[in-house]
Amino acid sequence: MNGKFKLITGLGNKDKNKVKSLVLLWAKAGADIFDTSPITTPCIQEALIENGLNLDDFDFCTSYAIVGDTHGKKAKIDPLICKMCKKCKDVCIEGAIEPPNIDKSKCIGCSHCKKACEYNAIQIYDDTDEDFFELLEKNVKLDTVEIHISIKDKKIIKEEFKKIIKALDRSTCAKNSKISVCFNRTFFSNSKTEKILAKLKELSGKREFVVQADGNSMNGANNTIAGTIETVAFGLFVKSLGYDVILSGGCNEYTAELAKKAGLNCSIGFGSFIRKMTENLPDDEKLKTAKEFVRKTKELLNDKSC
Repeated sequence: MNGKFKLITGLGNKDKNKVKSLVLLWAKAGADIFDTSPITTPCIQEALIENGLNLDDFDFCTSYAIVGDTHGKKAKIDPLICKMCKKCKDVCIEGAIEPPNIDKSKCIGCSHCKKACEYNAIQIYDDTDEDFFELLEKNVKLDTVEIHISIKDKKIIKEEFKKIIKALDRSTCAKNSKISVCFNRTFFSNSKTEKILAKLKELSGKREFVVQADGNSMNGANNTIAGTIETVAFGLFVKSLGYDVILSGGCNEYTAELAKKAGLNCSIGFGSFIRKMTENLPDDEKLKTAKEFVRKTKELLNDKSC
């Protein structure tokens, strides 16, 4: 799993056309792993095949967010409170807002809009999604299942984790999938992190177990060194516990270089940063820019001194 480039389209991103475009672009650019919502996973695989690409060249990951985790949330605007100032629209990293409406298929629950609203017109709510369990019964390639566990209650985490493992054992496409656990240090000290990971690895049985260190969730678009330091720092700690690590949350143009300097042997998942990278470029520049970023990232990640 080390040295891989992962595209994260967002668990909440259910805009099929947008996700297909992103995946096709970064597949041609050299990405290794695609992390997409359950509802978009089948259509991106169909699109790759239609474009002459081999599914076996890629690792496909889909996610499940335990209730309370940021990645399973959506935003909504109360039209009776909204003053139409459009500050929420200005900070939305997915282009999901046209006040007083939010496109649920695009919203990823990042909460940037709520923080920007001066009138308390925006609420964040849990969006229970059964698409995950429906996907498990389909004939798709599913290499990794990622479970988002950034909530305070460890008992709920364990109960939900057991439920997911049982569902995978019964699944058509995920019987042999890897398990990726994604969380940050909002609710976990180092000692609690060590204990919860040991327990979840035990519950995973013989499945390959990976940790996605979500240092600064949904903040990659800020593109600052400060924004990615926590990601690398958390990754270093998780790596010291003996786990394979994928960095995420706040990952940007500085992440791979910082990981190399820190001696962190890992993979990196890029979300909002690379989704924005090519957004406003002419079509003939998009692939060129994406290829160059993948090349530079992989060179840093796979350097023997890393």
